Amino acid sequence: MLGFCATFISFSWAGDDAETAKMRSSCDNDKNSVACFRMGERYRIVDRDNKTALKFYKSACDAGYMTGCTNGGNLLFMKGRSEWKEAKKMYQKACDAGEDPSCFNLGSINYREGRQKKAIKFYSQACKMGNQSGCAKEQRLKR
Repeated sequence: MLGFCATFISFSWAGDDAETAKMRSSCDNDKNSVACFRMGERYRIVDRDNKTALKFYKSACDAGYMTGCTNGGNLLFMKGRSEWKEAKKMYQKACDAGEDPSCFNLGSINYREGRQKKAIKFYSQACKMGNQSGCAKEQRLKR
């Protein structure tokens, strides 16, 4: 019986401590964007559970935390071409809000899709925001 209890307990939300439980509640119930983002970071970095991290990043993004959009887009981008359409939506939202990494990533997706003019547009946008990699990519593609 004791072995069963130990097994059962180990499946409870990755062993939420009091702070994590509070953060989860703040995200789920209050739609607190920072709490959602932090939960996404916890699952991506600590638990290495990208599927759950993505859910929290999407919640953070929907609540207006643009780095959540960027990180969620990154996870979708890594899943492969079938997820790029959704990644582009998340990146676009963050890019429109001034997140230069998302503009850069939109350039990268468009380049991989063979849309060089669109890629240059997004690399240029990232460059104007101070993203040096965006400047370098823009210059390379304009040659």
